[in-house]
Amino acid sequence: DITENKLNEERISQSLKEKEVLLKEVHHRVKNNMQVISSILNLQSSYVKDEYAFNLLKECQNRVKTMAFIHESLYQTKNFESVNFSEYITTLSKNLVHTYALNSKSIKLVLTLDNLYLNLDLSIPCGLIINEIISNSLKYAFPNNREGIIFVTLKNINNLVSIEVGDNGIGISPDFDIKNAQTLGLQLVDTLIEQINGKLVIDRKKGTKFIIKFNI
Repeated sequence: DITENKLNEERISQSLKEKEVLLKEVHHRVKNNMQVISSILNLQSSYVKDEYAFNLLKECQNRVKTMAFIHESLYQTKNFESVNFSEYITTLSKNLVHTYALNSKSIKLVLTLDNLYLNLDLSIPCGLIINEIISNSLKYAFPNNREGIIFVTLKNINNLVSIEVGDNGIGISPDFDIKNAQTLGLQLVDTLIEQINGKLVIDRKKGTKFIIKFNI
């Protein structure tokens, strides 16, 4: 019966629309809750006098923001299965430079990004990896407010994704081994690269460059 088939199609269509609205609302609420956590950490940091503790709170706040940006990106799209990762990197990296660099004019951000969509299971760890590496550059690569460049390159060739994040700063110690990293941030980078079944190469030729490759 044509009428019955049409009614069934309308019911399915209506059900899909309701699920889309629900998913959108979920991402919106998750983003809002993360923004609340970020605000609490920001307020808490204003009462902290110890510089080490202050920096720890600031790093936690940036990690929460990194995840909140993902949910904001999903909230703004009709496709809830994947994130426009190139747009996301742009938002994330600009926010980090603004947050860390007291004189942001001395730090130039260079982004070379292929258009790429990633699912949530890849977007969150990749976002956190980029967050940690850029944060590390901003904290250590340019002492005494020296000028410098931080760059992110994103390439996708035959479903092999390459993310290069680095700087032209003072460089990392030649005997540095990420497996024995002393900082939580770089320990997190190592763990997250394993999580996405990725490979890491560190180039120390001009400053420091982290090259992460994984398949999608």
